[in-house]
Amino acid sequence: MARKREERSVLGDHAFRVIGVLLSAALVSGCDEAASREAAAAGPVDYCEVPAFGSDVIAARPAEGDAPVDDVNWFARPVPHEGDDRILGFASHDQNYLYNITTGVRVRIPDRSDAVATPDGRYMTVPSYYTPDSNIRFYPIAPMLEALEAGRDIADLEPAFIHEHPAMSRVYYQSTGIVSSEATDAGDVTTYRLMFSGTGDESRFRIVDYRFTHDPGTGELRGVVPTGPMALCPIVTNDLNTPFISKDARYVAAYTTASSEPGYSPGASLKLFEITSTDPANGTTSCELIHDFGFAAGKADFSFDGSMLTFHISQGAYLTPFVNGGLDSGTITDVVVARLDHDASGDVLGASGLQRLTTSIESGVGSYFPAFFPDGTLFYIANAVPKGGNREKRFHFRVMDPSRSPWRRGVFATEESQAGWRTIATLWERSCATRLPALSETPFPLQAHEAPWLSLSLTAGQCGSLIDDMSADPAVAEAGGRDVLLELCSALDR
Repeated sequence: MARKREERSVLGDHAFRVIGVLLSAALVSGCDEAASREAAAAGPVDYCEVPAFGSDVIAARPAEGDAPVDDVNWFARPVPHEGDDRILGFASHDQNYLYNITTGVRVRIPDRSDAVATPDGRYMTVPSYYTPDSNIRFYPIAPMLEALEAGRDIADLEPAFIHEHPAMSRVYYQSTGIVSSEATDAGDVTTYRLMFSGTGDESRFRIVDYRFTHDPGTGELRGVVPTGPMALCPIVTNDLNTPFISKDARYVAAYTTASSEPGYSPGASLKLFEITSTDPANGTTSCELIHDFGFAAGKADFSFDGSMLTFHISQGAYLTPFVNGGLDSGTITDVVVARLDHDASGDVLGASGLQRLTTSIESGVGSYFPAFFPDGTLFYIANAVPKGGNREKRFHFRVMDPSRSPWRRGVFATEESQAGWRTIATLWERSCATRLPALSETPFPLQAHEAPWLSLSLTAGQCGSLIDDMSADPAVAEAGGRDVLLELCSALDR
């Protein structure tokens, strides 16, 4: 019963969703702007009934009949491999697992948390905070996949390489990229770039490049040469534990703010940086700001082809950069994807278009830490009950395909647009409060910087009906009038 309640729309029933879909289809079928605005305002459309999912859930585990997952420590990450099954690494009760979410099989693998595969699927990395000797470890993934296929644990697997360095002891969450891969006289050489958080004593991030040499015939590892640790570029200020590196090791997504305090400050936002140089001898790196997204979000993951960036947004608790064992009451998180723009040479220029893939209004229940599979689909962790509640904890890994949904633009483009959406969010909360008791509890009402995200949960029809019903509210006139807000609504389905 709990699972059925969780997987239905958090706000609505099927009939109104069908109406919204039909109206959306009509709007994008060729009508001009004026007609779109008129259709957006037409009713009746139930604007309080917002779907839980912005796209179809194409896979989910645990499935009915599977052993439940009652704890997830921190994040989870995909494991690339040659087969078609979707495989990920995650930790539960301080134990790493390999989980085939296509077949439902999961087995124990070494160490306690933060098992992250290299983008080529050759090695599983674990940061020093979660290893028995407090050193960074690289494990071969091939024997892990064999054990997963056989359904047997392999927690005693020996590492292929251990990185001992006094400045890298007790580092935790990491992201991985590949700088280069080439054939040399010494063998096949792949340089992996890993970026780690600070140690247990300092928060500054650091980068290490690892030069792995393999026998070109047998694939046997011949040697590993790491650089010295390099501090993440000084331009990434007050990151609040959010940086993640791209799969090609060129870019870093990080939230930055002028304030070192863990609270929202105007102008603070998720940003995209390019690593322009590294200097292992001096332990430094340099970066250039590529794009400012203009909103608060963190711990973003890059798609394998570099075309998208995914992250969760947080309502209530600020950013929610760490989640261990679920969300606390008073917090909601939801998954968003941004489309990255490139020039002819493949360099990232910026971003255009957003998709909100999940919407929750239940305190302490959300979707978080999304990550891409190599095929462009992504998965995220979903918790069914608040962390501090009395009900049994349940977690699911859900898979979605961002290519199946339209991209929405302009919501955060200007202050005027954001102000308009803040007004619309306020109207929505006022109108729907009697029908949706959750809106009277923390983390509602929406804070000013959270409110524009409502736009990515509504259809043009829902938004237009809301403005039509609330046109007499003084906030409508203060925002410039009904037509100004309807213009925003009509843009949703373009």
